[in-house]
Amino acid sequence: MHRRDKASAFFGSNGKVDLRYDAETGYSGTSPPVVVKDVVILGSAMADHPYTKEQHPGDVRAYDVRTGELRWTWSPIPKAGEPGVETWLDDSWTYSGMANVWTMFSADLELGYVYLPTGAPTNDMYGGHRPGNNLYANSLVCVDATTGERVWHFQTVHHDLWDYDNNVAPILMDITVDGQDIKAVVQLTKQAIAYTFDR
Repeated sequence: MHRRDKASAFFGSNGKVDLRYDAETGYSGTSPPVVVKDVVILGSAMADHPYTKEQHPGDVRAYDVRTGELRWTWSPIPKAGEPGVETWLDDSWTYSGMANVWTMFSADLELGYVYLPTGAPTNDMYGGHRPGNNLYANSLVCVDATTGERVWHFQTVHHDLWDYDNNVAPILMDITVDGQDIKAVVQLTKQAIAYTFDR
C-alpha cells in the first residue's frame, strides 16, 4: 500500500510523468484528463493563429495510471497510409498541425470509448496551404480508450476557415427515437447545431 502524501517510485520517473513535448509549439493542457479503466487520457491546447503553416498535430495521449508509461498516442492529422490522409491534398498533412482536443472530452465507461471534439487545423482562418477536407480536424472522433484506435468519426466542418472548432464536451445521454432506446452522444457546435449520434 502506498501513502497518498508521497510520490510513488513505481509511477513514472520517481513518481512523476513528464508531459512536456515539443514545448516550442506552445503545447499545454487546458482541460482535465479523463480516466477510463487503467488509462489516463489527455488532450492538448496549442497556440491558435500560428504565423506559419507548419505546426505539430494536437495529439491525444494516454498513460498507464499505475506506471505512468505512455500507452498510446492518437494524432488528429493522419500520416501516410492511414485512413483520412487522402483528405489532405498536396501532401499538406506533412506540415499542417493543430486539430487538437483542447476542450473537455467524454467517456463511456461501459463501452470503453472516449469521444474527442477536435479543433481547427493550421492556420485556423486560412486554408490555402491545406486543400481538402482535412480529417480529423473539426470532428467528433470516437476512440477505444484501451488502444487509441479510431472507432468512428463525424466531421462537423470540412476545410475549416472560420475557427469553427468543437469547443464543447460531447454530451452522453439516453434518448428514445420511434420507441427505441438509444445510448447517444451529442456534439454542440459554434454554428448552433446539435449533432446526435448512436454511441
